[in-house]
Amino acid sequence: MNIITYKEVLELDNYILIDVRTPKEFVKEPIVGAVNIPVLLDEERVIVGTTYVQQSKELAKELGINFISKRLPEIFKQVQELSKKYRRLIFFCARGGMRSGSMASLFSSLGYRASKLEGGYKAYREYIAHTTPEVNKDFKYIVLHGRTGIGKTKILNRLEELGYPVMDLEKMADHKGSFFGNLCEKRQQSQKRFESEIFHFLLNNKKNYILAESESKRIGDAYIPESVYESLVSGYHLMADTTLEHRIEVLMEDYADASKEELKASLMKVGRYVSKKNLAKYMELLEKNQLTELATDLVKEYYDPLYQKSIDKYMFNEHIFYSSTEEGVQKVIEFLKLHNFE
Repeated sequence: MNIITYKEVLELDNYILIDVRTPKEFVKEPIVGAVNIPVLLDEERVIVGTTYVQQSKELAKELGINFISKRLPEIFKQVQELSKKYRRLIFFCARGGMRSGSMASLFSSLGYRASKLEGGYKAYREYIAHTTPEVNKDFKYIVLHGRTGIGKTKILNRLEELGYPVMDLEKMADHKGSFFGNLCEKRQQSQKRFESEIFHFLLNNKKNYILAESESKRIGDAYIPESVYESLVSGYHLMADTTLEHRIEVLMEDYADASKEELKASLMKVGRYVSKKNLAKYMELLEKNQLTELATDLVKEYYDPLYQKSIDKYMFNEHIFYSSTEEGVQKVIEFLKLHNFE
């Protein structure tokens, strides 16, 4: 069985990383680009682990073998399909132990070019923590600022569609960065997944600059790596603004799928920082489904005064004003051309 480090993996082409951990581990702590073929399912791993602690190592191994043996035909079928597309199959688990070792040995013995990732996911984490500052250091960041609801994310998403290097930190963090930021998100936040996605974006960016939205160091419960945050602070800064009408349209689109209960929970968080009178007014507007009026009041009375504090921290290289997303996109492109980024 061949053992390979993650640094060596990055020097390969035509390979696939196969995560043999449970589906829950895979979702929370992935390596970007890997596929999940679990040797044990979530509940099976719990049973094996409990048996190991409460009864015996031997019985736990026996249970594990029984679980795995039932899944082997499906595992073989999935790996066989991957082998048709990729020359190298690289298996990994949490620490490069029994789960990935057994799969790599099995498929090596069957004639596949199979390897085990040395140290598993833990070693991968150590590698990206050490390497992120190095791969980040030569990029210049162009940072888009603006008050809540001006559509910064929509502008950056459109630029990304056009092929510009956009680091969408809120998408990577699965949070929009405010008390309402977790609404309409499909995944729970994960610091490890967040850092992994940032690393792979940096690794694959072929430009000498990065477009990003202004963020505080913390997005929801996820923290931006120190080197990346320092680059955001020291980059080029663009202040963007638009009409109040456009801002309300953007907010209504962003939170259109949020339930009343979710909105109410988020308003309670805002309530810590506004008067009881204003909170009561916001709750009444929500109960009456007067969401446009609610969004307008929140923007004027809560978000704009709050955002002014962060505006005062920066000297801006450019101010842009637009009345639509497309106009905002063109203004950013003009800035890039003026400063020879394109």
